[in-house]
Amino acid sequence: MFLRKGQKRKIDETNDSTESKMCKMSTDEVLNRIQQSDQEQSMSDKKQLSNIQNDKIENHSKSENWEETSLGSNEEDVAGSSESEEDVPNKSIKGASKINPDGTWEDIYGRMRSKEGGILNKSEQKYVPRAIRLKMETNEQEKEVEKLNRLKKQLKGLINRLAENNMHNISSQIEQLYMSHSRNDMNETLTNLILESVVSNVICPERLLMGNVLLIVILHANIGTEVGAHFLQTIVSKFSNNLNIEVPVEDKNFDNIVMVLAQLYNFKLFDSKLIYEILYKLSENFNEKNIDCILHCLRTVGFSLRKDDPLALKDLILELQKRAATASQNVITGTRVKFLLDILLAVKNNNMSKIPNYDNSYSEHLKKIMKGFIRKGNYVTQLSISLEDLLKAEERGKWWVVGSAWTGNTTENKETLKKPKSDSFSQKLLELARKQRMNTDTRRNIFCILMSAEDYLDAFEKLLHLGLTKNQNREIIHVILHCCLHENPYNPYYAILTQKFCDYDRKYQLTIKYSIWDKLKALGEQSAKQSSNLAKLLIHLFLEKGLSISILKIVQFSEMDKITLRFVRQILLGILLHENIEECTQVFENVAQSDKLKMFRESIRLFIHHFMLKNINSEQIDEKQSALLQTRAKIIDKLLVMKERSRF
Repeated sequence: MFLRKGQKRKIDETNDSTESKMCKMSTDEVLNRIQQSDQEQSMSDKKQLSNIQNDKIENHSKSENWEETSLGSNEEDVAGSSESEEDVPNKSIKGASKINPDGTWEDIYGRMRSKEGGILNKSEQKYVPRAIRLKMETNEQEKEVEKLNRLKKQLKGLINRLAENNMHNISSQIEQLYMSHSRNDMNETLTNLILESVVSNVICPERLLMGNVLLIVILHANIGTEVGAHFLQTIVSKFSNNLNIEVPVEDKNFDNIVMVLAQLYNFKLFDSKLIYEILYKLSENFNEKNIDCILHCLRTVGFSLRKDDPLALKDLILELQKRAATASQNVITGTRVKFLLDILLAVKNNNMSKIPNYDNSYSEHLKKIMKGFIRKGNYVTQLSISLEDLLKAEERGKWWVVGSAWTGNTTENKETLKKPKSDSFSQKLLELARKQRMNTDTRRNIFCILMSAEDYLDAFEKLLHLGLTKNQNREIIHVILHCCLHENPYNPYYAILTQKFCDYDRKYQLTIKYSIWDKLKALGEQSAKQSSNLAKLLIHLFLEKGLSISILKIVQFSEMDKITLRFVRQILLGILLHENIEECTQVFENVAQSDKLKMFRESIRLFIHHFMLKNINSEQIDEKQSALLQTRAKIIDKLLVMKERSRF
């Protein structure tokens, strides 16, 4: 370091003066001065060292706070990431669950930090009096209540305007509310509002009830299964609470609850198991109110129950007839039991005309338009929940909700989950199975069940309880078709059973379609009796909507031989001469609307014109059937060309 001359001279003078002073002092005074200077130096060194340590700690805490608050922000530079004291409390701090009014906040590790980000000791934390804390909590609760009230008003306005023409718009708006609010709040508010509108002392109009239930089903498909499951659990809880309460017949609260459950089943929110359990619960106390509810339920979904599980319906009818026979004299003399028995008989015989004022056209219309309200790729997930699971959901848990705990009684279900024992068949039946080349155990069991069943319902139930795998289930269809083709004379038992499997699950329908295609390709290898049996089977499936007539598209109409010509003529004659004209026209409706089946439509039209109407005298039919055939052929021809005319 370079110094000027004047500065150097001054330093020399000061050194000389100190030396002269030191010479004048005594030795004791000099030693005391040296000790004092050493102590002062050591104290200054300690202070400097402590300051350095404090700076390191403070810088380390600030660097930790900077890492937590600025992690993931790529817009700020490292040098410019520090904020002023006024800006920090006004910005959201990452990891802070709650920011106090004084700017302090708690991180994810439970440590209190200042508004600058430094860790506060317990002695440095500011005490908030209990009165102020209670006031803060009260303000938060008031904000939550205000938010829920605002949500309730929005949903109530949407539900009050609900109608068929604005169903899609309202369901879309409710979906947006689900995105911006808690799902639990939405489910509870929506359920309470709908139940308030449909459950009252007077009977709810059927169209209003269907509209609200349809809204739940649409949200169930578009948003998630928890929407429908929450609504179902709430309505079942109301059903259980009102089940054993004696109320006058004029009070319709319980009737509306049962009607809501019936409509939920009608729109396939849950399967038939739950509705059967509800009907059995109602039949336990056979009074006027419960009889009314059973009547409402059977009139609404009786025919659907017959279609889904006919054996369970048969047991229910026997149970209700037994209850009616053993009921008190006051109940028997009333007209309700007589009307109930009439309804049971009509449902059992599948006779809709015997039910007064029965009209399911609006329900079927809503089911058709519902497909347009559900987003592409979504579908209505059918819940398979028992009544006991719904009533004990708070104790056992909700296994139908993803992520929910389940503490069900697994030991009680072990016996029910066991596979049924295989039936013991007679030696004569086993020998017949061997002659029909039923070589595997699966085919042998299926064949023996088909031959030994009382009716098609008994066979259907036993075949489902065989516990077959996915590939083994296909053997059921193969064996049924084999028996149908080889039995002489033709037995409609196999056609009705095949139709039952088509209605039960689509996988059987696909298996039947592929099996029929194999049979059509090998028509030349079959006998005349087998071809005739196959044609009669297809006529039944086409008329009952088990299969579409479009499966005949693989037939080469331009290169048909005599066997194929005779086969197709038999099918079309059976359809066109059917007694019900509506079922006859419905066979060709889907074909008439499809753009991909244009060539098939033209082939059918030409075949009817050239091979059926031109040589109508050679069809071995009388004059009455000949006139009917010409009339039906004209109707089908107009139906098939309707699509082409609509384009022009």
